Amino acid sequence: MEMITMTDAEVETSSVTAADRREDAALAAAIAAGDQTALRTAYELYASRVMGVAVGILKSKELAEDVTQEVFVRLWKSPRRFDAERGSLKAYLQVDARGRSIDLVRSHRAAVQRDQADYFRSSKVAEGTEDIAMTSLTSATVHRAILELPEEQRAPIALAYLDGLSYRDVATRLGQPEGTVKSRIRAGMRRLHLVLAPEVGY
Repeated sequence: MEMITMTDAEVETSSVTAADRREDAALAAAIAAGDQTALRTAYELYASRVMGVAVGILKSKELAEDVTQEVFVRLWKSPRRFDAERGSLKAYLQVDARGRSIDLVRSHRAAVQRDQADYFRSSKVAEGTEDIAMTSLTSATVHRAILELPEEQRAPIALAYLDGLSYRDVATRLGQPEGTVKSRIRAGMRRLHLVLAPEVGY
């Protein structure tokens, strides 16, 4: 997980009073004792802050809601991980949300890379297409070529390779079956190969 430098949470922590620490410790102790009311209190107090951190990193309200839920589930299951002497409960939850969100981003990127590798291993696109498409996607030639694709192929390719979404996320975004998305991306990549191959001497 990334090292956390002087974040807003840490700045906030430095100003926590002794009374704040006692209140947070009592709240955490109540949660540890299985008091669901205490958990609801913590959620009502800090969920919006946790959600804000997650949205800022993930840029997705849906994913941020999942992270927020996970953060409070983790607090319920392991309340003793929180140490009131080291900072406020709010800061602790925000840091936990930040770490989980970063982990989720990294996991998503790894999934995209696996999907891309699987596609190129399983497709019958001519050798060299990966280099053409993936290393040149920022060029004007490639952008023009993508714009000339049929919409049904252009949209999933743009989402998968320009926005970095996995096939599953592309399918969700477009409201289409994952198999259909993969098929259309393969067809579009074949068209791109025909256009781009002469540009690089294939």
